[in-house]
Amino acid sequence: PAGWDVENGKPKDESYCLDPEMLVSLTAPKPFARAYSGVHYLAGRFIPSRMQFNFKLQLPEFPGTKNFVELPPAAPLSEEAA
Repeated sequence: PAGWDVENGKPKDESYCLDPEMLVSLTAPKPFARAYSGVHYLAGRFIPSRMQFNFKLQLPEFPGTKNFVELPPAAPLSEEAA
């Protein structure tokens, strides 16, 4: 979301960042998504197997013909990582 750090998530000074109810990640979730507690969707069915292998992406299965999946809540970031 706007104002969040790509690696560390929501900044301590929240006065200038959004706090959305839903997050949609394209391709693969970014590291900050572990700090996000709302509903999280992944749209990435279009990623070729070779790219998944090369970048070691662990993407979920997309049922039927769906182009997106809802992701389960992530484990929170540890204090060392934040």
